[in-house]
Parts: sequence; C-alpha cells; structure tokens
Amino acid sequence: MPKSETEFIEFYPSGWTEHVHEDVYVEYVYDNDPRIIVRIDGTMGENDYTVSPITGVNKSGEEFVTRPVSGLGAEEAFEIAEALVYAINGTAGRLSGEPEFNGEDE
Repeated sequence: MPKSETEFIEFYPSGWTEHVHEDVYVEYVYDNDPRIIVRIDGTMGENDYTVSPITGVNKSGEEFVTRPVSGLGAEEAFEIAEALVYAINGTAGRLSGEPEFNGEDE
C-alpha cells in the first residue's frame, strides 16, 4: 500500500493515486478509471471541509457527485475520505472479480 503524504491518512490502497494539491485540497483517483475520485476540499475554512465522492464524469465534463458531506473538521474529513476510498476500492474489486475481494484468495 502506498504511504500517504497527508497528515491524517497513513496509507491508501494500491490502485489509487493521491494528488495533494494543497494541505487542504487532496484527491484520491482510482487508477483503473480516473473519473472515480474522492475529493477533500478544505479551502472554505478550518472547520468547513467537504468530502465529495465522484463516481463519473459526463460528456460535458460535469462530475457525478454522490452526496458531498460538508461542514467537517480536517481530521473527520480525512477519515470519511479514507473510508470512501476503501469502500469504492472493495466494491470495484468485487465487481471486477478480483479473488482478494470475493473470498477466493488463499
């Protein structure tokens, strides 16, 4: 697992790329489909972080945001983002038939 360059996340799953634009603006991009993103945006202020799970982009470039969570502190925002990255990663692995996620890895 890659080591995170952020203060609140230690590691994230392989198959994802961490983009630290600023300490308060980080994106986790799914390598197999770079339109799947978990974004942490704290540019609105110290206790106003937003975590946005993005599950695709349409032809116009508009992102499909699956319910952002706002008004968070930094630590809480990173915890939620980390949980989303792992959840999406596990779901994608299961749907693609990877043995690790289907109970077939021995």
